Amino acid sequence: MNWWMLAGGLMALICAVGHGVSGRTMFYRPISSAITSDFYAGVFAGMWHLITINFALSALALLVLAFPFLPSAAGGGGLGRQNAAAWLIAAQFAGYAAIYLAISLRLGGAWKLFQWLPFAATAILVSGGAMAGH
Repeated sequence: MNWWMLAGGLMALICAVGHGVSGRTMFYRPISSAITSDFYAGVFAGMWHLITINFALSALALLVLAFPFLPSAAGGGGLGRQNAAAWLIAAQFAGYAAIYLAISLRLGGAWKLFQWLPFAATAILVSGGAMAGH
C-alpha cells in the first residue's frame, strides 16, 4: 500500500466534501442568489457541480492507486500507470493551489481564500506517493 497516495486521496476527498457541503453555504448560495439571470445562474450551478465531481473522481482515483496490488481492471497494478496518474492529479491540485493563492494575495493576504492550503496539501501528498511508488 502507498500511504502517501492514500493520504493524498483522503485529502482530495476532504476537498470534495468541503466543496459540496461547506462550500454550498459559504459560497454557492450567496453567489447564486446574487445572480439575476437564470441563464448565468444555470451556468454557475453547472460549473459548481463539475468542480465537485472533479474533486470526487480525483479522490477516488487516488484511493484506488494507493493499492497497487489491485488487479489491472480495478486500476491498480503497473507502477508506471500509477505514477503517471498520480503526477497528473498532483499537478491538477498544485494548479488549483497556485490560482487560489494568487487570487488570495491579490485580495489582500494569503488567508483571504484559505482553499489553497488543502489543494497544496493534496498536491504534496500525492507527489510523495508518486515518488514512493518508484
